[in-house]
Amino acid sequence: MSASFPAVYDFELLPYALGDVLTWNVQTAIRCEEAGRSRVDVLICVDERHPAGLYQRGLVTAANCGLFFNELFGAFGSHPNAGKLLVFRRREELVDYLRAAGRDDPLHAEALREHEAALARSASEEALVEYFTRTIHSHERINAFAAKHGRVPLLRPSAGTGPDVAGLLSRRFPGKRIVAVHTRLRRLDAGYGGEQSYARDSDFLEWYEFLREAGKTHPEVQFFLLGRLQEKPLEMLKLDNATSLRLFGLGLGHELTALLESDLFLGTSSGFAAMANFSRVPYFVTRMTPASCKAYGIEQGAERLPFAHERQRLVYEPETRELLLRLLEQGLAGAAPRAPRPPTRLDPAIDVRSWPWESSQWLYPDATTHRFFRDGAFAEKETAFLLWPKVKEARAAHRAGRLAEAWAILERIAAAFPRLAGRYPEYLRLRRDVAASLGKAQIARECAASLRAIAATDSVGAALARRLHWLYPAIEWLKWAWSRKHRIPRKLARLVTSLSGNRP
Repeated sequence: MSASFPAVYDFELLPYALGDVLTWNVQTAIRCEEAGRSRVDVLICVDERHPAGLYQRGLVTAANCGLFFNELFGAFGSHPNAGKLLVFRRREELVDYLRAAGRDDPLHAEALREHEAALARSASEEALVEYFTRTIHSHERINAFAAKHGRVPLLRPSAGTGPDVAGLLSRRFPGKRIVAVHTRLRRLDAGYGGEQSYARDSDFLEWYEFLREAGKTHPEVQFFLLGRLQEKPLEMLKLDNATSLRLFGLGLGHELTALLESDLFLGTSSGFAAMANFSRVPYFVTRMTPASCKAYGIEQGAERLPFAHERQRLVYEPETRELLLRLLEQGLAGAAPRAPRPPTRLDPAIDVRSWPWESSQWLYPDATTHRFFRDGAFAEKETAFLLWPKVKEARAAHRAGRLAEAWAILERIAAAFPRLAGRYPEYLRLRRDVAASLGKAQIARECAASLRAIAATDSVGAALARRLHWLYPAIEWLKWAWSRKHRIPRKLARLVTSLSGNRP
């Protein structure tokens, strides 16, 4: 018998909605535990022939359902005890899978019966609402589980995103107190639809003034604006103390993980609030409504969910600048600041041949991205590294006597990056030599003066260290080759066989 609990998320029956997927993760984790199983096999059906349910038809179509699913995928990765994660593009394949597994496992057979019964009644709005309420919306099962066990399954960092988030926090925001915020401003993204829900949007002016004032009163706080960039006001993104992880090349899964790593969550009762609800992160969930209370199974005005701890609160007051500042003060008062971490040290000199080593020092262990976790000096070094092939091209032209070609390349670089050109030793040496060959004595003297100024600020130790770091690519290649040493005997055997087979 299988050790897993089968859980089906069919997008014709259930919505493309972040909060609903996160709550479904917890609901199915509870059903798994109650069934005595150890993990949940997440079975997702996104069939373009049946792309969306009753309330999202017209918005989600056969042409864009894959995009909607792709944007939401990271939420499934936060499941408390995920096993398999299977995506079916044809409903028949999902049914065949459940039917085959159901021959040996009654829970898979039951999942098939439940799914087929829901599909048979999917044309009925009443039946669809009943299925959604029972499967996701109502917290009745969650609250009952909490009453019995004193806990609920907690959501986890979205699979694979932990190292990138850790690198961002330690490299880009060392020592900062992180506050994850969610301002719902769906009206900014007309292409996303949902006009009927604009009444749930946050008050832009109140939030903007709050963030601006918090920058003065709490300069140690960095706000992460969660959610799609299409909903992020440009004026908010211009604030020094507010940013979106999407600007760093990260996605929804990273945002969910960053929320779990934050000091406080502050935001409206929508979407990301579900991640906070099922976590240990301190939070203030705002814009609570009678409908929210009904779904949560709590009395109107209740300050906490049945399974929440003391620093996890629900707020019913209208969002105002004053309220948000007060909540920020209260939320930060209960936790010690993060220990400051010194930023990664960067050699001020530009040396493209040592750059591969230096760049690798910024990469957090097991992370997949780090370029955006840098400062201005890093950016200049990166640009010099990218220009290095053009500098070598100009050098080859100079050695071949094609002086006009070499000079044209050097002038292009100077025109595009004038500040960098004055600090780039490899470029300056070549420009000096080409200028001398062309009889441009004044330019040659200026380049020589710039090189002397750079050398005067450099130390012998740093210069020697950079030359040692030139070996980094070769060392990495040797490590790669050594990792494949087990292939050597097989390759030698093939070589011997090939040579013996070619003998006359």
